[in-house]
Amino acid sequence: MSITGTENGLSTRTEQFLQLCEQRWPAHQPRPTVLTRAPGRLDCMGGMADFSGTLSLQTTIEQGVYVAAGRRDDQRVRVESVDWNHDGQPSVFEWSLSCFYQSDGQFVTADTLSARFDACPWARHVAGVCLGLLESGDLSHLAGGVNLVIQSDVPPQAGLASSAALQVACAKALAALFDFDLTAQQLARACRLANTEVVKNEPGLVDHLTCLLGEADTLLQIRCQPQDVIGSLTMPKGTVFAGVYSGLRLPFFQDRYADNRAASLIGRYIIEQILRTSGDPGDLNSAYLASIPPNDYVRRFRNQLPPKLRGRDFLDHFGQPPELDVAVRPGAVYKVRSRTEHHIYENDRTHRFMERLSRVRRTGDLDTLIEAGELMYASHWSYGQRCGMGSIETDILVNCIRERGPACGLYGAKVTGGGCGGTVAVLMADTPAARQAVSDACAAYATKTGRQPLLLTGSSPGAMAFGHRSIS
Repeated sequence: MSITGTENGLSTRTEQFLQLCEQRWPAHQPRPTVLTRAPGRLDCMGGMADFSGTLSLQTTIEQGVYVAAGRRDDQRVRVESVDWNHDGQPSVFEWSLSCFYQSDGQFVTADTLSARFDACPWARHVAGVCLGLLESGDLSHLAGGVNLVIQSDVPPQAGLASSAALQVACAKALAALFDFDLTAQQLARACRLANTEVVKNEPGLVDHLTCLLGEADTLLQIRCQPQDVIGSLTMPKGTVFAGVYSGLRLPFFQDRYADNRAASLIGRYIIEQILRTSGDPGDLNSAYLASIPPNDYVRRFRNQLPPKLRGRDFLDHFGQPPELDVAVRPGAVYKVRSRTEHHIYENDRTHRFMERLSRVRRTGDLDTLIEAGELMYASHWSYGQRCGMGSIETDILVNCIRERGPACGLYGAKVTGGGCGGTVAVLMADTPAARQAVSDACAAYATKTGRQPLLLTGSSPGAMAFGHRSIS
């Protein structure tokens, strides 16, 4: 088996995956013809507030998901995952193309498709992408069927967009296999449908776009209003981002994220009602919390937002507003004020962080890097204290990094993504001394917690830049 592509050189990792496909490809089936890859992503600032319209700064990591795809002729889909820990789930799963259709030829609902994968939940990602591409019309057929072999070295449950990378790599492979030239927006749309409607994950705006459009060693700037990709910001000379996976993700992180999202959306709705009745709406764009300047928030809204609000009380007063985009649970207690203001302050922090990095690029002023790092520490504090999305472990890890500090080349750190454990992003100097310092911080963390962290360095191109490679 050989491979061709337009980029100069192929990584050792890609060649290893190609060799693996030789061993794992199902016998008596047409050989694979395309190979795709999507990286994981590191949320550097703003990511958890994406649905509130914040500016989000993301970078790709070196780890990624590889997919090899080939056609079948028996109207079936077969997927095999290699070297993943599926907690007892099968590593090979097959289904008929008829799973995507009702008896009248219409597409099945996402709920119906999801239920068919109870025996192999990880395969929902692939099936959901297939449904998203077909239902949108972006992919008109899966003629004959598909074979897919998948391998990932993105740590699962680490807040590094392992699910998004899997979905993106599969969508790119299917489009290439059937000769459809799809844009990043078309691919992202199908992947989001898979993620929210079939897999039943919480919605997010930045993960798929970063896996698709990220560039190595840069920050992708996404203004989530709704999803404006502003461009890539080159890191200041001599600085990099690294990730440190803490070794745990609290089991309730999805529930906590959902409650945070609901509380902040309730806060936004209450602010909209205040604006409607105030007679002085000013220039505020109430469609997004992130559009509210912190000073205006404090002056006009903070004291009118309840610190806590029972879902039942909200429903008694407002009903279930159709525009709220979340089902308010009567028995839940929502911490409205703190959850709401995280989004407002996080957007402000992210803009100031980007401005600091731009200034360092122009001037080389290291004191400005320290200011950028302090904004990361403030974001980390807000995750824990305003949102309840922190953990003892990531607090210890951030403190171990902060204790070494700028003198050792470690400028800032914060928990990423949905928090509740997961990965810490580190802004650091690209020097041997800084690399030693972050390794020492990891060792100190391991001593204090008994958990072995995983240090992630390096970056890689997004799926669109990688493209697809023809295999022959």
